[in-house]
Amino acid sequence: MLRVSRPVAFRNVVRYVSDVPASVPLYEALGFQKARVMEGMAILRNEQGVTLVLHGAVGEDAPAPDPTSATALGFTMLGNEVAAARQFVEKAGWRLLRAPAEGDEGFFFIYGDLDGNPVNLVGERR
Repeated sequence: MLRVSRPVAFRNVVRYVSDVPASVPLYEALGFQKARVMEGMAILRNEQGVTLVLHGAVGEDAPAPDPTSATALGFTMLGNEVAAARQFVEKAGWRLLRAPAEGDEGFFFIYGDLDGNPVNLVGERR
């Protein structure tokens, strides 16, 4: 394996949200735990070591997050239990943004948090 020296390393994924305290439980339902919480920001980590920073809008007149430019987070639906996975995220407060359409290359449902930031539930077609 070729070893490359570079001056940067992955640190975290940042999600901009309009209400940090209200958004934390949605991500906790997906396996993230609070590592640090401060005004306007929450740092969360999951069991794989991924760090997710929920960051409130900056400034008094900051616009709401734009879900069309948001980074999607992907989650695998375990055991092909599509109905159970969908029910689980909906109970946690996630809203369905898009269901699979005929002709889609993959099989996934897109859900949005309180600001419409997407997460993809990915499964396998039977």
